[in-house]
Amino acid sequence: MVTIESVLQNVQESNDGGRTRTFAEFIASVFKDRFVEIYLGDSYEEVSTEQISTAYPAVFCGKVVAAYRECLVLNSVFVNPSSKKLELGNLMFISERAIRALNEIDGKGIIEDMFLRSKESLEIKEHFVDSKKQ
Repeated sequence: MVTIESVLQNVQESNDGGRTRTFAEFIASVFKDRFVEIYLGDSYEEVSTEQISTAYPAVFCGKVVAAYRECLVLNSVFVNPSSKKLELGNLMFISERAIRALNEIDGKGIIEDMFLRSKESLEIKEHFVDSKKQ
C-alpha cells in the first residue's frame, strides 16, 4: 500500500532532482508493480430514472509497469471474450495528459466511491475537521 510518507518522499526526490520527471514517471515511481485504477473522465454506463441520472465512471485497471516521458505503461486487466473471466496481460500505453484520477487498488475504496455530492462536504467537516478540535 502506498503511504503518505512514500508519496512525500517521491515528491521531495523530484524537487531535489530539479523536477525533471514527468507526471507519468512520478506515478510509475510511486506505484511500480502495484495495481491501480485509472479514470480518464468517461462513463461506462449512465442510468436514468424519471428525475435522477447516475453516471458510473469507466476505469482502466492493471499493474504499473513503467513510464517513458509522458506515457504510462500498464499491464492491463481485461475480460477474456471466450471465458468471460478477468485476465492480466494486455499492455496499455496511457498518455499522462488523459489521466483525471488514479487510485491504488488496495481495498480502501474505489474511484466511484470517492465521487461525492457537494452536500456531503458537511459530513466531511463533521467527521474529520470538527472531531480534531475536540
